[in-house]
Amino acid sequence: MPDNSAYLRHVQKMLAHADISTTQIYIHVSRSKLADVHVKSHPSALSNLSIF
Repeated sequence: MPDNSAYLRHVQKMLAHADISTTQIYIHVSRSKLADVHVKSHPSALSNLSIF
């Protein structure tokens, strides 16, 4: 959500976090990093790779 311009305080309320520092932990993972990890490790992504 923060990648799409959502305010951190709104995300905090949606997740019911009492402290903003708890919410900040979750936004340190960027979308591109997450996509990279998915492609390298998730079984559904690995099944799309050629094994030859």
